[in-house]
Amino acid sequence: MAVGKGRAVRLSPELIVEAAVRIAARAEPDGLTGRALGEELGVDRSAVWRHFADRDALLLAVGDRLLAMAVERVPDSLGPREVLQELARSLVEVFEAHPYVGAAVACRTTRGPGEFAAMETMLTALEDIGLDEGSVARYQRMLADTVLAYAGMRAGYAALPQEVRAADERAWAGAYATISPERYPAITAHLPHLAAQDDEAVFQTLMEAFWLAVDATARTTPKDDADV
Repeated sequence: MAVGKGRAVRLSPELIVEAAVRIAARAEPDGLTGRALGEELGVDRSAVWRHFADRDALLLAVGDRLLAMAVERVPDSLGPREVLQELARSLVEVFEAHPYVGAAVACRTTRGPGEFAAMETMLTALEDIGLDEGSVARYQRMLADTVLAYAGMRAGYAALPQEVRAADERAWAGAYATISPERYPAITAHLPHLAAQDDEAVFQTLMEAFWLAVDATARTTPKDDADV
């Protein structure tokens, strides 16, 4: 039990992770420091590290909570394709809403219940679509790697200062608009379409590519003897 601001606070790993998620949602770059967490919880900063071995252990716990949050957003009673679509979208949205943590854990294995729930959800949905065992594992990995990479990129971008993002977004009308059409003819020809793309269009195209691959494999998967 820690004492903070005149009251006793019964700290636990769960309470600390909840506080870290709140800080992460405010996009504070130092949200996983003992100081920030101590201020959020109203306790001495040293109390946090009695529950986590180091900052990396805390980071993985918070990242795992983000994965759990994404799974919890998926409505019940959806078909397998809708489950995978909604889980992918939720992962991107949750990571982007907690940018510093999302960017840091996108390439990590959290080894916690949130990750297990996300993997179980994906594997079950792919089984229900009708893929064989080897294909289920391969496409689960494909979806997880693709979506987490995209979610990490979106989170990293959201963590940039506003003025940096604004400068990047002006590039289509600035640096790209002034390049030599003789040296970069393809860029020049496609520039209006490149500038028109948005995050939703990119996400939908990623998922379309995934479904094309799944459908192609599902069509070649041998049926069980009982189905022949």
